[in-house]
Amino acid sequence: MTNLNIDETITLLQELIRNECVNPPGNELLSIKSIEKFLSKKGISCKIFQSSENRGNLIARIKGSANGPSMMFGPSHVDVVPIEKPDEWIIPPFSGENKDGFIWGRGSFDMLFMVAAQCQAFAILHKEKFKPKGDLILAIVADEEVGGKYGCKWMVDNHPEEMKVDNAVSEFGGLEISENKLILPYAEKGVIGLRLTFKGQSGHASMPYGKDNSVEKLSEAIIRINKYKMPYTTKYLKHLAKGLGVGFIQRMLLSRKLLLPLALKILQKTNPVMAGKLHSMSRTTLATTIIRGGQKINVLPGSSSVDIDCRLLPEQDLNYAKKHILKALGKKLAKEVEITIIEDSLDVAGSESPLDTEFVNAIKRTFQKLIPNSSIVPVISYGATDLRFIRRNGGNGYGFCLFESGEDISDLAHNINEKIGIKTVELTTKAMYELAKEYLG
Repeated sequence: MTNLNIDETITLLQELIRNECVNPPGNELLSIKSIEKFLSKKGISCKIFQSSENRGNLIARIKGSANGPSMMFGPSHVDVVPIEKPDEWIIPPFSGENKDGFIWGRGSFDMLFMVAAQCQAFAILHKEKFKPKGDLILAIVADEEVGGKYGCKWMVDNHPEEMKVDNAVSEFGGLEISENKLILPYAEKGVIGLRLTFKGQSGHASMPYGKDNSVEKLSEAIIRINKYKMPYTTKYLKHLAKGLGVGFIQRMLLSRKLLLPLALKILQKTNPVMAGKLHSMSRTTLATTIIRGGQKINVLPGSSSVDIDCRLLPEQDLNYAKKHILKALGKKLAKEVEITIIEDSLDVAGSESPLDTEFVNAIKRTFQKLIPNSSIVPVISYGATDLRFIRRNGGNGYGFCLFESGEDISDLAHNINEKIGIKTVELTTKAMYELAKEYLG
């Protein structure tokens, strides 16, 4: 295999971590300029699209030699989430330190290691004068962590031709869930923030008798929503059940709709993390998160509210969520509630890409080249990614990278002591390189 010079990839990753592109405010142009400099040194020209002050996105392109399908490395984001408790970090969160076989720092896992790997794979292909059948595009964007307003969404809205692509690869895939079985995210849930508000009689708290108390109504509403059983489906679990390599009875429990509640009940006792994932993959979820009501202890509040993080399966929408919220509340509370979309919250539909395509076959062959006897396990992601904008723009999107076997990523995203294995950086760089050759060569 071509020498992919992983030391350069690691150096770029460390620089991106040290740039501290915390969102908000983002300041992603700092890392966009770092990548522009990295590519420029290798003779690669790119375009920078500034979406706001100190914020922007980057596109580089290797033109196709024929009228073949196009492929995108990305959209991959350079913004990272804030640090809440820096003193709890073993290693300073923006050091990018290389220690114990890992690169440490905020964003190392989500998703700067993929940014660096894609940039390096793209640069090596350019150096080799690779002639793809269709365009190979590198898309590095801002603002994924707060919804894409200045990043991928902005690019699709303002420069759709630059983001037009047949197939794109972004976060996350290539994680081994059982021996030689690697996940391939091909779909993701939609997400929307809703606020439920109840009105009541304000007044002095020393005289609560007979008052229409908004807090009491809100409390009952929260209990009702948390107890409500949303309709569920096994559509997105069947591939997973097969891929987990479990026995016939376990597959039946996960694949048959009538048996799924029993499967979750059993798993909740034996493997609660897996139970939570399967629950989220099988239905729309309504999670009550932020409560507001009252400003002073001796004043009955005139209104109280709760915010709900709503995650929708691809075929469901806002009206579906509202219908079930009202059903959960019951007739009396449903008449009194005001449901609004939270300003600046994510408001996106779920989406999915086909599995019976040549591109997915190319992914399979790439994994098998790097991990002999491997196979893919298609999964739906319960978190939102920028791939939703690619699908909205007419393309397909898949989670694709390659983690070192045994690397534990279960508690890395947005958490303290975020890190990524150097071997995973190397494997992901190889996987990107090989996939481009396999699909576009």
